[in-house]
Parts: sequence; C-alpha cells; structure tokens
Amino acid sequence: MSQVSEVKCLSCGEWSKSTGKMDETCPHCHQYLNPERVHYTETNRINAELNKKNSYLVINDQDDPLVQMFKGFVNWLRWTTFYGISVMFFIIAIIVILFGLAFL
Repeated sequence: MSQVSEVKCLSCGEWSKSTGKMDETCPHCHQYLNPERVHYTETNRINAELNKKNSYLVINDQDDPLVQMFKGFVNWLRWTTFYGISVMFFIIAIIVILFGLAFL
C-alpha cells in the first residue's frame, strides 16, 4: 500500500498527487516532480556502467556470484598494484630530486 501525498511541481507550480516514485511526472506540464533525484540516479547508473567497463575483468550480471567476487577481487588487486607502483615511483623521484639538490 503506497501513500499518496501532494507535491508542488517545480516547473508549473501546480499541486500534484505523488506516490514518491523517482520518475513521477506532473500531470499538468509532464515534467519530473523531483528532477534532482532523477538526475542523481541517472548519474549513478552511468558511473556504474563506466566503472564496469573500465575494469580489467568485466563483471557480467549473468556470472555466478563466486565468479563475480573473484573478478571484483582481481580488479581491486590490479588497481591497488597500479597505484602502489605509481606511489613508489613518485617517492623515488622525490628522493632523487632531493639528493640532486643536496649534492649540487
């Protein structure tokens, strides 16, 4: 059982019945009653798709849960190694620069 409340439309200013659904539209002007929430959800969906595509091993929805966990771990391990090595190179570069300035 969903509760119905009245919400004032941000576009036309008319009061409309709302059940709290994300993609609910105004019956008068057909604009979203809560456009920020729609934008936030759409942005999160797009970011999730991009993260999924940028992974080393693509995690598919039809994969077994154990396989999904393994792929997630391998992706995490890959990115952790990448950033760890990058930090090490950065530290080595700083040390070389400091020694170069000290013995100049």
